Amino acid sequence: MSIETSNPTLTDHTHAITPVVISPTSIADLLDRHHPGRRHAPDQGRPRRAARKRALTSIQTNVRHDIRKGSIRMCSVSELTTNFTEGPIGIDDRVPALGWRLDSTRQAVRQVAYQIRAASTGGLLNQEQPDLWDTGKIESDRQLDIVYEGRPLSSRDQAFWQVRVWTDDGVLSDWSPVGYWEMGLLEVADWTAEWIVDPAPAGPMPLFAAPFVVDPDRPVAKARLYVGGLGLFEARLNGVKVSDDLLTPSATAYDRRALYRTYDVTGGLSAGENRLGVIVGNGLFNVPEKKDRYWASVTWETGVEKGDPIRLSGEPKVIAQLEISYADGGVEHISSGPSWRVIEGPIEFSGYYGGEDYDARRWPIDWDLPTGDLSSWRYAEVAGSAPAMLSAQFEPPIRAQERLEPVSIHEVAPGVYVFDFGTNLVGWPEIRVSGPAGQRVALYPGWYLNSDGTVDQNGMIGWTSTGKVADHYTLSGVGEEVWHPRFSYHGFRYLEVHGLADQPVQQTITGVVLHAANLRTGFFRSSSQLLNDIHRIANRSVRSSMLGPAMPSDPNREKAGWAVSVHFEWYARNYGLASYAQAVARDITDAQRADGDLPGVVPNPTDFWYVGDPNWSGALLLQADQALAHYGDTTTPRRHFAAMERYFRYLESRETDGIYPGGTFAEGYFGDWLYPGQHWQNPFDPDKEHFTPASLTATWGYWRSAVAMARIAEALGREDEAGHYRNKARSIVEAFNRAFYRPGEFTYATGSQAADALALDMQAPPGDERDRVLEHLTTSIRRADGHLTVGMIALPAVIRVLAAAGRDDLLYDAVTRTTYPGYGHWLSKGATSIPESWDWSGTEGVPDLNILGDIDAWFTSSLAGIQAAPGTSAFEEIIIAPAVVGTLDEVEGRLRTVRGEITSHWVRQARRGASSEVDEEEFTLAVTIPVNTIATVVLPLHHPAAAVTAPEASSFLDRDHISARYRVGSGSWTFTAR
Repeated sequence: MSIETSNPTLTDHTHAITPVVISPTSIADLLDRHHPGRRHAPDQGRPRRAARKRALTSIQTNVRHDIRKGSIRMCSVSELTTNFTEGPIGIDDRVPALGWRLDSTRQAVRQVAYQIRAASTGGLLNQEQPDLWDTGKIESDRQLDIVYEGRPLSSRDQAFWQVRVWTDDGVLSDWSPVGYWEMGLLEVADWTAEWIVDPAPAGPMPLFAAPFVVDPDRPVAKARLYVGGLGLFEARLNGVKVSDDLLTPSATAYDRRALYRTYDVTGGLSAGENRLGVIVGNGLFNVPEKKDRYWASVTWETGVEKGDPIRLSGEPKVIAQLEISYADGGVEHISSGPSWRVIEGPIEFSGYYGGEDYDARRWPIDWDLPTGDLSSWRYAEVAGSAPAMLSAQFEPPIRAQERLEPVSIHEVAPGVYVFDFGTNLVGWPEIRVSGPAGQRVALYPGWYLNSDGTVDQNGMIGWTSTGKVADHYTLSGVGEEVWHPRFSYHGFRYLEVHGLADQPVQQTITGVVLHAANLRTGFFRSSSQLLNDIHRIANRSVRSSMLGPAMPSDPNREKAGWAVSVHFEWYARNYGLASYAQAVARDITDAQRADGDLPGVVPNPTDFWYVGDPNWSGALLLQADQALAHYGDTTTPRRHFAAMERYFRYLESRETDGIYPGGTFAEGYFGDWLYPGQHWQNPFDPDKEHFTPASLTATWGYWRSAVAMARIAEALGREDEAGHYRNKARSIVEAFNRAFYRPGEFTYATGSQAADALALDMQAPPGDERDRVLEHLTTSIRRADGHLTVGMIALPAVIRVLAAAGRDDLLYDAVTRTTYPGYGHWLSKGATSIPESWDWSGTEGVPDLNILGDIDAWFTSSLAGIQAAPGTSAFEEIIIAPAVVGTLDEVEGRLRTVRGEITSHWVRQARRGASSEVDEEEFTLAVTIPVNTIATVVLPLHHPAAAVTAPEASSFLDRDHISARYRVGSGSWTFTAR
């Protein structure tokens, strides 16, 4: 049984979803990619916005409606966002970016103007007295990334805001529902609280408590709790958790920055006596060494060659400030400091990697309730050291998102039970047990089973420890007890359990899936069960990595945020990543070195591994570029542009005649990581089949960085810098050809698929030789029995290159292969998520890692055909161009962008005559386009003379023997070819 809780409005069979986007040129250019050699007159040579306006006007004239202008509000405004989040509290961005969604009951609607008004109270807004900001009528179709320009806001200020819009037919919408944001603590002086620690730590994690009184004669207007922890915390008020957040806050470079969260606790206060409590865990801040417990390869000091482990040190800390605002204007502060009380709690061991040990007998009775006795507790101590900066956590928190019951339970030895949850998951086990006080239950998670049925922790343990990953729970002996770890998590499928007092039933153990509350953005379904299964396991691995903005790849061994950015499209077509991208940019910039270099692992609290490869270290630029395209986010590049420039200057200082050097594996150069047959112990074996030189992949990453910088500079209005980076990108391409091209053979370097794909992706092949290089690539795929033989760097590139060349048939053949290497092969081995390597055997290694699932983006971008028009931002212009390949009879794809949901659903079916033989085929394509956007629909034709039925209000563009093209505005449209 599986229950999704992350977004109740979206299951695999509903039509709800969220934010996404792409990159630069024009609709005609993208059509050229699908139909090379032809230009499409409607847009050729015209400025993009002018062409869009003319196209929408043309569509508008075709729309038939009988409603008098202004008599009915035909466009509504909803989903108001502040920095891509609805209703955030405690933010520390003084000039956040605002956005909204538009809805309409009719077709081809566009916004031509908007008005925003904001007030410091909801009452003032209701009275039409916007004391913070009133833009007046702004002639613009913008609905995203609109920077707040109202009265400057200070700490704790609230902003209530609304939007109304004018549409192109002169209709004025109603004011939207009220949106909201609230500032956090912006100045150091705003903090009356201090970081505190246990002055006499004895091993167990501390509990901190503070009694306080709420004046019963003074009504409370609002109460906010600002709380941070090093490493993790759980805040409690009057015996109840203040939120459902878990594993809070996100990890950072702790010497530079710690994060706090803001909670509205108004409803949790009582008149009179109250009690505030905080439990603290180690997290990544402190990784303790414990005999027989795994404590992480991530604590390597200098990498694999030396392998000297180090531990982070420092006792866990907490800072908490409760502010109670009374209706009479008075404010009371309950702030952490030496008056707070502390005692060792029930968490005897808190290992982010090794697990958690909990003794329920040590839970002090009513400690977090006003009735609890604190007289034996000692006083806390102000911490001797603290991070340089305390910032608000603005990215979504981690929550319990899914609960899995075991599909089987086996007793593998007397009193030893193994639970199988039927799928890999990342989270924790939750137990429901009864028994005598002091009885200890041991839980051993794992991905595999030994031959005797016990759990094998293969793939969970790193290379510098032989310890176990385990959780232990000691019973209090009081009734039925329910427990799960608080400050650790595991990747596992199986759970071996020792010490149960009774024979277990299905409800004894639940697998709790954890991931951040990022909104679901994508849906895919097809007539192929194999494709549906690939989508399922790819989506599972995206969720498995959503435990921090850096999307940590390995849920057990490393839990490290490898900052590779080539997978952004895959992730963003499943979940909204706008605030994640902003947080990652902050964390990467925090770790920038004096010479301008950036880390390849973020956060990097132990200096885990120096990464010299720009495909990893360039994530600040590359992800900002993709977030700009997907979400229209200019805040991130504007905020970090100076750091980006410093980094690119560092790259330029390292190049040799335009080629970026490829160093050794220990120096953080990985090449086309984990192509079929590669092994990390000898990653750069030039005799290995499919090998691609690290200098080639690194130079491609260098080129990507230059292109990203050009686009970012252009978006920020920095034309001189944009020109410099465009020129640099061209010179890198020229150097790439000089260094790696093999004239006459029409291939690059070793002739691998990766080398050809990366060259084609950067449009490196000279002149008319591009088609010959493409032919070399496609021949290589056929010689590999239809398989793709690339690693994680080249995989997205080869997908892009083949799709752009109209060779979706090759991709379909490759993805539906059930032999090695490929997705079908994994599924035949029992994969329930994406494994780390094409060489995964089903019995060893890491079976859940977010690095080789990029084909999943192709399902909605090509099979469903949902694409952003090149040269546009945030899907303001859309292409619907489905690839009808193989034996597929039906495909449905949905993508919820920051402007609204795009859907594409096509069905092809045979129509039979009297003889029961197929005499024609009917193809139906139904699409939905968000308000304030425009789309080109490319309708596939199964034969040149196919009869097309198109909506009357659509605008015909042109037609050839393989497709017919139409322009449509917003709304739902259905096309048929038979």
